[in-house]
Amino acid sequence: MEEHPHVSIRDLAARLGIGRSAVSMALRNHPHISEATRLRVQAEAERLGYRPNAMVTALMSQVRTRRVKRSGETIAYLSAFKTKEEWKHSTLHDGTLLGAQARAERLGFRVEPYWLGYQGGEAARVARVLRARAVRGVIVGPMPLDLGPVELDWGNIFAAAIGYSFGQQHLDRISHNHFNIMRLCYESLYRRGHRRIGLSITQESDDRVQHLWMAGFDTSRKLLKGSMVPPLWLEHWEDHPDSKKRFEKWYWAHKPDAVIGMGGDNPLHWMRAMGVDVPKNTSYSNLDLAHLNQGKVAGVLQNVRAAGASAVDWVVAGINRNEYGVPDNPKSLLMEATWSDGPTVGPRSVPARKKSTG
Repeated sequence: MEEHPHVSIRDLAARLGIGRSAVSMALRNHPHISEATRLRVQAEAERLGYRPNAMVTALMSQVRTRRVKRSGETIAYLSAFKTKEEWKHSTLHDGTLLGAQARAERLGFRVEPYWLGYQGGEAARVARVLRARAVRGVIVGPMPLDLGPVELDWGNIFAAAIGYSFGQQHLDRISHNHFNIMRLCYESLYRRGHRRIGLSITQESDDRVQHLWMAGFDTSRKLLKGSMVPPLWLEHWEDHPDSKKRFEKWYWAHKPDAVIGMGGDNPLHWMRAMGVDVPKNTSYSNLDLAHLNQGKVAGVLQNVRAAGASAVDWVVAGINRNEYGVPDNPKSLLMEATWSDGPTVGPRSVPARKKSTG
């Protein structure tokens, strides 16, 4: 590598016979610059020992940021529910989108929901729309596990995913720390004297988080030496007769002193219908406590709005750095949660250990 002190973008442009703006964009891997030109510019910059001026780089970043903010640029939020408006009925998705929209507004951007169709059936049409509207930033919301192929112009957008359910591209991700959330829930029950703690959630909910619910539950039980209560994996999110029957059989077979659930609190309703006094006989806590139930049900508060806001921060930063395409080394941001007391969890007296007579 030749050493040419104080080589500037102007010098590179003169040597290569192209414009300074083209050189600048090539050095930043801008998608509007052809690969051949980009490689040529970067090779010459490396040969001459070009190094960007840190102060100038910071100044130009601020200029580009202000320019983008004034434009009110759109960030697409992708969903693939059964219907276009179904996200409005989900606390997780509605809260995440609202958090993203509020944060984007503060930054001078806007977030718009785009429906990929049921199982992604409209993905090709959405890709054309995003291309026509020159959308550079995308947030991939939680997706169905049976999602069809989503062929976007991944090389020309900066995308981040919410959670683990979208695995077709290895994107940067913003996710709740499901392992720690389960440990927080289990340990909160344990500190209140519970030892026979059971888990009753859908198999799909564990699949969606790469089995981190099960990993956190099993780890907590082993570390705290809780009693072995096998998890009950339900097949239905809704209050299904088969699920209720299976829960009743599981409950009377294992007699947990606390049950961890999520979603619509079906285990709580079933226990009450069975004549179980909650929390006198058995306590109940929710892994994903909706703010509407705070104070009525004990459990863990996942800040879904903060997750949406963080996704916007991530995408805006990528746009401002002119970064596009699927990253070589995807990064993950994990969101922690907090415990919220409620009347469905009560204290338990822990039997004293027997003294040795030996």
